[in-house]
Amino acid sequence: MEATKKYLTFSIYVAVVFMVLTSGFRAEAADKENCLMCHKYRFMGRIDENGKRINYNVSEHIYSKSVHHNVPCRDCHTNITRLPHDPVTEEVNCANVCHVKPPFSDENFSHEKIIKTYHESAHAIKPDDSPELKKAKPYCKFCHLNPVYTRVDEKRVAFEETLLRCQNCHQERGVTQAYIHMTHRLRHKTSRSPQEIVQLCGKCHQDKALMKKLNVSMEGQEAVQTYFRSIHGKSVTLGSQSAADCISCHASSALHDIYKKDNKKASIYKDNILETCKQCHERTNSWLVQIGVHPKAHDEGHPVIHFTSIFFTFALYATVFSLLGLLLLETRTRKKDGIKFLLRHGSSWRGKLKRRVKK
Repeated sequence: MEATKKYLTFSIYVAVVFMVLTSGFRAEAADKENCLMCHKYRFMGRIDENGKRINYNVSEHIYSKSVHHNVPCRDCHTNITRLPHDPVTEEVNCANVCHVKPPFSDENFSHEKIIKTYHESAHAIKPDDSPELKKAKPYCKFCHLNPVYTRVDEKRVAFEETLLRCQNCHQERGVTQAYIHMTHRLRHKTSRSPQEIVQLCGKCHQDKALMKKLNVSMEGQEAVQTYFRSIHGKSVTLGSQSAADCISCHASSALHDIYKKDNKKASIYKDNILETCKQCHERTNSWLVQIGVHPKAHDEGHPVIHFTSIFFTFALYATVFSLLGLLLLETRTRKKDGIKFLLRHGSSWRGKLKRRVKK
């Protein structure tokens, strides 16, 4: 009887431990004010004045897998002061200080430094911008979509570049104490591939009608088109993961510091372009940086460019068609001499010559 009680008690302990270990952490860890009590319902929303349905549902499963799953709701939605709350009329400010303290910092986390860099960039909304331009300029959520992490080979992780990105938000002091944390993040591909970056930037810059409406220069309107003509664009199109994409040249490790080319802080400013190219090309010189990164298809009336283009075009097609002609001539001659062309496990020639070869 005593043995039965001990066995039963042990079984209960095992069951409790198993339930604790197997029950994952729920999204309520950051939902201390129980916002999901209402927002968990799938069809929660309203119809706005224009007849558009707005959805207020927050998926508990997706929220728990996002990068913000530990951030309390009102760290972002600071205008909410009571529950149930009034209609939300203010947008979220990503520069707010969160109530989350990184493992290697004495201060609460904030995107304030990145937001400050963004507000100085070409994408920031300026007071003198037209309403169309203000609406077209990308804000945080245009690029940052909380993508699910994708595992990649560690050899593809750019450690030095990633550490520079980490220091945009985190303090340099104490980074070594968080080595385990950083290496865990480095083993996940948290940034977009070159193909995805070009596609993202092209959503606006490839739209010539939009660019023309916003009074963008002709060079800017054709930026994506001319990029694909360059060696960088062709390499990215063919799947390269190391060729330069848009932000490789137009931004530093801070990523958000994209300026117009006449801004002295711009990475593509005439005095900075040499250092920008040295990020990939160590032996860069003043001659190399003069090569057109966004080459144009026309010659702009320059006679040297015009005749050089004609010469190389003629040389290319002449070489290709000459080789094809030589191949056809050789095939005809061999078949005439009785040698058969065999296509089996590759190509080969079989048979003996009908004519005698003089020794």
